[in-house]
Amino acid sequence: MLAARPLMEMNLHPTVVVSAYYKALDFAKKVLNDIARPIDTSKDEEVLVALGSCIGTKFASRWGKLISNLTIKATKTIIREGAKNKLNLELKRYARIEKIPGGTLDDSEVLDGVMVNKDITHPKMRRQIRNPRIILLDCPLEYKKGESQTNMELKDENAMCDALEQ
Repeated sequence: MLAARPLMEMNLHPTVVVSAYYKALDFAKKVLNDIARPIDTSKDEEVLVALGSCIGTKFASRWGKLISNLTIKATKTIIREGAKNKLNLELKRYARIEKIPGGTLDDSEVLDGVMVNKDITHPKMRRQIRNPRIILLDCPLEYKKGESQTNMELKDENAMCDALEQ
């Protein structure tokens, strides 16, 4: 909008301005098609070069290799077969980023499968469970506390002492 204001102030018709923008868009597409080169997604080296140019920031310069490798592994984990020459990445269905307090960025990894995270509630609790058995239920699992209330009817003063002794 701001770029078109000087053109409008020169009393150019809006259709002329819009057609000029479309010509610029066609020219930009032509230039991009001329300088583009295909990438074989099965070769990690080519993908790493493309990723390096996409995430070339100060942050990525320090962690670039780690982030690039995590990205490639995550992408290969969630890629699904689809139309030819088109990647079908179902992010919402197959990927989730989970931040766990503690640790460093070096501890980041891509996990394939199901991850169950349990907070440690006391020091003697196990930190890892190898080959866990997991059950998936489609009904509520409730714990009902048994009766722990006792009603006592005391008739005289000595009855209270007798009840406390028992």
